[in-house]
Amino acid sequence: MKQLKIVKNMYIVMDMCLIIVGLLILFSPIRAINVLCKIFGVVLVLLGAVKIVGYFTKDIFQLAFQFDFALGIISAILGAVLIFRTSYMVEILSICVGIFILIDGALKLQTAVDAKKFGIEKWWLILVIALLVSIVGIILMVIPFAAQTMAAWIIGINLVLDGVLNICVVLSTVKTIRRKRLES
Repeated sequence: MKQLKIVKNMYIVMDMCLIIVGLLILFSPIRAINVLCKIFGVVLVLLGAVKIVGYFTKDIFQLAFQFDFALGIISAILGAVLIFRTSYMVEILSICVGIFILIDGALKLQTAVDAKKFGIEKWWLILVIALLVSIVGIILMVIPFAAQTMAAWIIGINLVLDGVLNICVVLSTVKTIRRKRLES
């Protein structure tokens, strides 16, 4: 149980980092995109590590971390590419982030449906935010590169939404056996 609590807290901290990076991009879209690309790469590598560790922890529903092994690997690889191939990645950042966020949003849609089956009250909140994240992910993939400022803003918004979504999922679905007994 202690390991689950540690992973849950690490997960929340990493998602707060996603939100902060998203806000930084919103407030300084182009000037800091190279620096933010590297920062985002580091955050993705760390988030990937947390997701992989989270996958191997046990919680009562096993919903929040069910796809985290694959997403953790993808996250870490994308993060490493962002760190070491920054100039190239700035050009295709919106597509990469869009694909990653769309996959995460689609998987969270499934988590929302599963959470409803388990009777979790806030399943609908996960569903609504996952839909928003998925829609913004699609927009990121189809936006023209000529509108770099707009693409940067959409990336920032998407990172904030995805961070909020992940925190909602963890807070709504990760329960230890002891916590479930206390609620009953």
